[in-house]
Amino acid sequence: MLSGAVINRYARGLLAYAKAHDVTDALDAQLGELGRALAASAELKALLANPVLTQEMKLSTIDKLFAGELRSDLRNFIALLLERQRGRYVSAIAERYHELVDELKGRLEVEIEAAQPLSEAQIEAIVARLSQSYGKAIHPVVRINPALLAGYRIQVGNRVLDATTQNQLRQFRSRLVLGNARKEGTR
Repeated sequence: MLSGAVINRYARGLLAYAKAHDVTDALDAQLGELGRALAASAELKALLANPVLTQEMKLSTIDKLFAGELRSDLRNFIALLLERQRGRYVSAIAERYHELVDELKGRLEVEIEAAQPLSEAQIEAIVARLSQSYGKAIHPVVRINPALLAGYRIQVGNRVLDATTQNQLRQFRSRLVLGNARKEGTR
C-alpha cells in the first residue's frame, strides 16, 4: 500500500474519533508536539521505525518525552501504529491530522518567506488578501531568508506565490534569452 494512503487513512480515522469525542484540538496539540519532536530528533524517528525494539520500549520513550502527560487515547493510537509496524509514519500522520483539523475548522496555514523582517501591518495586509482569496482564516508562519535579496515568497499548500527580486530577475533573464533567440532565428 502506498505510504500516502496509509497516512491519510490513519489521520482520517483519528479525526473521526476526535470529532466523536470532541477532542480534535487536544489531540492536535499533543500530536503536533510529538511531530515536532520527531522532526527535531533523527534518533527518535529511527527508534519508532526500528522493527527490533519492542512496542513497550517505544511507548515508554514517548511517555518519558511527555513526562506522563500523554493522553491515553493518543497513547492507544500510537500503540496501534506501532503494533502494525507503522511507527515510521507517526510524523507524517501528525502533519496530515493537523491539515485535516485546519480544514475542518476553516483555517489555512501559509508560509511566508521574506528577505527582511515584515512589519505587523505588512503581515496583516498579506493575511487579509489571502483570507479574502481563499475564504478561510489564515494562520501565517513567517520565516526570514536573506538569500531572497528582497520581496517575499508565500506557500499555500503546494502553490507558491513568488514576489521576490530573485524571481523577477530570473524571469527578466528568461525574457532576454527568449528575445535574443527569436531575433537570431529570423535572420
